[in-house]
Amino acid sequence: MLRVETILHPTDFSACARAAFAHALRMARHYGATLHVLHAAPSLGEDPIRSAYDFGAGNERVVREMEQVKQRAERMIAAWIEEAGIEGLGTVRAYERGIAPGPVILDYAARHDVDLIVMGTHGRRGVKRLLLGSVAEEVVRQAPCSVLTVRGEQEALAPPPPIERVLVPVDLSVFTEPLFRTAREVAAAYGARIDLLHVVEPLPFPVSLVGGVTLHDLVSDPAAQAAEQLAHLIETADGPAVAVEPHVEEGHAAAAIVERATALGSDLIVIASHGLSGLEGLLLGSVTARV
Repeated sequence: MLRVETILHPTDFSACARAAFAHALRMARHYGATLHVLHAAPSLGEDPIRSAYDFGAGNERVVREMEQVKQRAERMIAAWIEEAGIEGLGTVRAYERGIAPGPVILDYAARHDVDLIVMGTHGRRGVKRLLLGSVAEEVVRQAPCSVLTVRGEQEALAPPPPIERVLVPVDLSVFTEPLFRTAREVAAAYGARIDLLHVVEPLPFPVSLVGGVTLHDLVSDPAAQAAEQLAHLIETADGPAVAVEPHVEEGHAAAAIVERATALGSDLIVIASHGLSGLEGLLLGSVTARV
């Protein structure tokens, strides 16, 4: 069973972060997990292009400004938690500084043994705000745990939109079975169904090798093989009982995944951050970033 005892929600208090907060609340309630709400502030104040000498230890104005930012963030975290009306759910309010928010979030997740990070894909724009778009990608790449990134915006706290279809792209590597188990847990949490997808990429050298033989001649039908492997995975993998439909597509991985998600009306994609690094499988590390 998926272990989710501690959930971290990093926030810059943007509308996108509020949408992610709604999902963090839902997951925390489903698993009975402790919810940490963290504001990671840059150590040079809210204006990262100000000269470093402005922030000397003796600059009382800057110290006062930083304290005001901290107090404002703590008030907003408290207001969000109070608005959520959380009952019987453990919460931790956190405010930390660092050179950049990404490393602060990653360090916090490691120190507190976080099982799941739930954050928005974009943040407030402008020099004085955190750019959570780039921060989210950094966290996805380096986090010691799973990361749920949320698109969209909410100006007021409301239940998150329903998750009815979950797309799970797999490369049929050693990462596939644990990924599929996790996807089944997530789908069960949302009451959703799964579309299990494998993309067969074109062979890189469809040219004659020796005596008119090509790589295509040496490889049996990869789509049929993939379909058999998906069927076996669905039949044998552990996890909650959820509806699963297999799909095999041909094309380039990232584009095919996005096209299939659009065609199916997928509400959520569960994808590995790492995968095979050879011709036999998808390069899911880079594919994930493009998706």
